[in-house]
Amino acid sequence: MKVVKINFFVLAVLTSAIWSGTAYGQIQFDRPKTEQPLENPYTMSVNREQILQTAREVLKSCSMALDETLSKPNEGKLITKPVNFSRGVTTRNDLEYLATMPASEVRNWLQGRFFIEISALPLDQKRSQLFVAAHIQGKTADPGQGTIWIEGQSNGRLEDEIIRGLAGKILGIDLNLKKRSASRRILNCEY
Repeated sequence: MKVVKINFFVLAVLTSAIWSGTAYGQIQFDRPKTEQPLENPYTMSVNREQILQTAREVLKSCSMALDETLSKPNEGKLITKPVNFSRGVTTRNDLEYLATMPASEVRNWLQGRFFIEISALPLDQKRSQLFVAAHIQGKTADPGQGTIWIEGQSNGRLEDEIIRGLAGKILGIDLNLKKRSASRRILNCEY
């Protein structure tokens, strides 16, 4: 009987030490888990033509024109023309949400734009990979050169949003981060 009480006592002391010590600082009960971004490139069991066709439909419904001179549909690559997504006082925050901009704290950003590069890479007859690259640019006033566009380093948010939208539409499943949303979105475009 004494052995059981001692073991129970040791177990209770160890449990309380764990909960009151540094381990408690690492356990967070109130913060929801963030969902990891999808892989880029994202592998699907569909052929390359189906990916390109769906991408064209989504880009058309979102009024994102394809740059026909840069796009190479025969090679599985679609490139959009630049899309202006921000202007005015919110431009700096909008740019920093999507990318890391060089010398952002000292620049006065006038406008933000992006263009998308979508590639469909065939793996075999039944599987393909969807690759998305976003090029984020900010317009700033330069005393010597006038206004210039400066490219930032994308943080992957826009790419993940586009992959989730395209893959969800192709596969017929909901891959949205916001599970309450009834529609698919790319920034402010609902399709």
